[in-house]
Amino acid sequence: MTALLHGELIKLRTTRTALGFTLTMLGLMLLSTLLQTLVGDPTTLQAKRDAVSAGGIIPTVLIVFGAVAATGEHRHGTITSTFLIAPDRVRATVAKLLAYAAAGALVGLVVQLIAFAIGVPLLADQSGPGLSASTLAGMLLETVVACALATAIGVGIGALIRNQVAAVVGTLAYVFIIESIVGGLLPRVYPYLIGGAINSLTEFDIDHRTSAVVGGLLLVAWTVAFGAAAVLADRARDVN
Repeated sequence: MTALLHGELIKLRTTRTALGFTLTMLGLMLLSTLLQTLVGDPTTLQAKRDAVSAGGIIPTVLIVFGAVAATGEHRHGTITSTFLIAPDRVRATVAKLLAYAAAGALVGLVVQLIAFAIGVPLLADQSGPGLSASTLAGMLLETVVACALATAIGVGIGALIRNQVAAVVGTLAYVFIIESIVGGLLPRVYPYLIGGAINSLTEFDIDHRTSAVVGGLLLVAWTVAFGAAAVLADRARDVN
């Protein structure tokens, strides 16, 4: 398993996709932080948390990244060599899920620290309560966990839907359209969906939000479900 994990991490470090998504997430976080701190004029504790939190948008982008990475192996045919090197497909898929979860956690850590470095000094001049060290530490932990689990969910989606375009379009449609519709029609159901669980875990200001602990457990359940589905799908399919 260690060798498989090492191999997946090497693939992550040597692909332009990972770099491209990382730079995109950094750009989005910088834009979001600057807009909310300079233009939004946050004065409440919740508004200040939201202004410097990477927990809303970054995990969502990482879901798409995981799906692109998983489908890319089928698109470029590298999945065949992966399964030839590691005939035990269960271990190979689990290694991929763990490697991408670790990568997601690292990205979440870096992006969130950068958001703090830029946003917290800008918020110091704003009226209202400040962000304590314990609050920032809790936010950092929540973001890292959310990013790790979101990336693994994306890998699971990519394993189930091998077509890259379909996986990306379907993921974006679900997160930004379907969940929004459900949130509007059934607001009490929304926190139990993937995006709702992410927002609850990272304590974003949404209606009918569950606690961070419940949101985390829900996101773990979604991750396990998609991970198990990915394992079963990879075991059952033939590859060329």
